[in-house]
Amino acid sequence: MGPLKVLHIIGGGEFGGAERHILNLFEALDTKAVEITVCCLFNEPFAEIASSAGIRCLAFPMRHKADFGVVGKLAAVIRNNGFELVHTHGVRANLLGRLASRQAGKRKVITTVHSLLEKDYPGFLYRLGNSLAESLTRSLTDHFITVSGGLKEKLISQGVPEEKITVIYNGIVMEEFNPERKAGNIRRKFGLDASAPLVGIVARLHPVKGHRFFLEAAREVLQQRPDVRFLVVGDGPLRPSLEELAAQLGIAGQVTFTGFVEDIPSIMSELQLLVISSLWEGFGLTAVEAMALGVPVVSSEAGGLPEVILHGETGLLVPPANSTALARGIIWMMDHPEAVVEMTKRAGAAVRENFTAAAMARRTEELYRRLAGWRRS
Repeated sequence: MGPLKVLHIIGGGEFGGAERHILNLFEALDTKAVEITVCCLFNEPFAEIASSAGIRCLAFPMRHKADFGVVGKLAAVIRNNGFELVHTHGVRANLLGRLASRQAGKRKVITTVHSLLEKDYPGFLYRLGNSLAESLTRSLTDHFITVSGGLKEKLISQGVPEEKITVIYNGIVMEEFNPERKAGNIRRKFGLDASAPLVGIVARLHPVKGHRFFLEAAREVLQQRPDVRFLVVGDGPLRPSLEELAAQLGIAGQVTFTGFVEDIPSIMSELQLLVISSLWEGFGLTAVEAMALGVPVVSSEAGGLPEVILHGETGLLVPPANSTALARGIIWMMDHPEAVVEMTKRAGAAVRENFTAAAMARRTEELYRRLAGWRRS
């Protein structure tokens, strides 16, 4: 018997937590047991990134938001390639993947819930349309994976039976986040002083990530620590407005916007502190990556983040949407280096115990086999 064949469907029009989740899962899965193919609904950037990582990747770009012609193409791929399972990520992929699976002969469908829909789509009409699409097709999913206990409770409150939900925490490929790895060249690239403490945020530039509070906190920190420099790592539609906000706050000279960065470990390893200012996070993969690298974390206490970071033990948690509390957390970390060293040691141990790609892959494979009715030989 060959490997279990699974088709992952994702938008792929950005490179965020869901996309990194698929890469990490691919790296850790036993390819003799599970063979995955990824199908993207946008041509870039994820299709190219996934292909470069060695994943068989297809792209059926949607011509517009209601391009249901893609359903037939996906159904043909599912039917002609013998996929036993279809695994969807994101509202658009959920809708089209579920319909395509039904059209292809009702293959089993798994949906991973990475975040809250209402947090991802702040516009009322857009949120309403996506909520309807999700609720009308949710019954076509055979099983749900949530990346945190908080998301599981949210699904249960929306009427999904508890027995149809499995919590599987995101995991990272530990070899990629070795704390002994050499730092990158971000200081040289952007002309930053070699001795300046670097505080960074690593996230797509989206309202749910709370960049405004990060920049407001940066202004407060600079009033006490003018030597600190701040990095905004990532790209997205908010970049022009965030750059304008930095100028309005009078800190444009102390804040560097790097744009999209593919090699996250290299840039993260140069930080003295990672800040997460999110208004909501389904899990907190960036926090796990920093913890594995030995980079201390100050984070908002939002969504699944308290399941990743233990306040005062493996990092600091502050109330979301509170720039003053965020600034105080940053300054506390800088003022207590000995406590931070112990904190990062505990954080690294927590990652190795709970948040590895190997553990994520093992639990995902077990779920795949159970749903497909396979037994490991």
